[in-house]
Amino acid sequence: MFIARNDAQMALHESWFKAVAPLALDTRLLSKAEIATRVPGGQGHWTGGIFTASDGRAEPTLAASAIAKAAIARGAIIVEQCAVRTLETSDGKVSGVITERGEIRCDQVLLAAGVWSRRFLGNLGIALPTLPLICSVLRTKPLEGPTDIAVGAPDFSFRKHQDGGFVITQRGALDAPLTLDHLLLGTRYLPQLRHARDNLRISLGRYFVKDLALARRWRGDRRSPFERVRTLDPAANPALNQEAMRNLRTAWPVFEQAELAQAWAGVIDVTPDSNPVIGPVAALPGLTLATGFSGHGFGTSPAAGQLAADLVSGHTPLIDPTPYRFERF
Repeated sequence: MFIARNDAQMALHESWFKAVAPLALDTRLLSKAEIATRVPGGQGHWTGGIFTASDGRAEPTLAASAIAKAAIARGAIIVEQCAVRTLETSDGKVSGVITERGEIRCDQVLLAAGVWSRRFLGNLGIALPTLPLICSVLRTKPLEGPTDIAVGAPDFSFRKHQDGGFVITQRGALDAPLTLDHLLLGTRYLPQLRHARDNLRISLGRYFVKDLALARRWRGDRRSPFERVRTLDPAANPALNQEAMRNLRTAWPVFEQAELAQAWAGVIDVTPDSNPVIGPVAALPGLTLATGFSGHGFGTSPAAGQLAADLVSGHTPLIDPTPYRFERF
């Protein structure tokens, strides 16, 4: 459920509602009274909202391992703790991947490396316009909340966790610690910056230095940046999490009794138009991208994965991939 505080926000929901009408979803627009019925105990002043009862929901910590197990059961081989350093090419086409454990010969590669994709492609002379942003999240201890429905407001969102607590974030608010790429690509993001300027916390500090220390060019027989930094695990921003809790408690006072169980953050890769890149790279036949999901990777992953698989295998694509083509940039 997404809820709006004013007519302008509600107009965006109404526009989306009209756009998906041909899909015959069970989406409906909600009045403020209907919001109060579905999520009782609130004191927020809502103009209205939008709700799709059939929307799927999954716990990421469970879903990721379950998907991996299902893939293995169907014949996939997953090799952990093994970085792909670069690609091998022959006659201008992909002929293999060079990993830290050796080479794997192949003629098709799908790059789905998230925020690492730009650096990986840059080493191949391919410029992917994505920038990293950091999203902070918190989880409460088990709590009798107002609903099991996932709710997104303009300045907070919450959903029920499997343990009975709630996962909460300051919706749309992101940290933007500057890196060299922000300076190189910043002008391409000006429309986004104007739209989201109140939600971005821009800073210059240690992230800039750490990013500069990572190589942008390397050989396949040398240790890569992906071995030097195995996992991106940024610290959560306590101020953003506290702000999210204040906003939520004002709207639903039941969360006054919420106690913090965990806080974490993650790095997302954002494209200039906030849409992913899913498609082949014309300059390097055999290479297909599925990256730049701009914070929507988990929710769209089933369909995005199917589309990417269709493109790699040469099957009829699930949908028209044109809006997601790499060459649009």
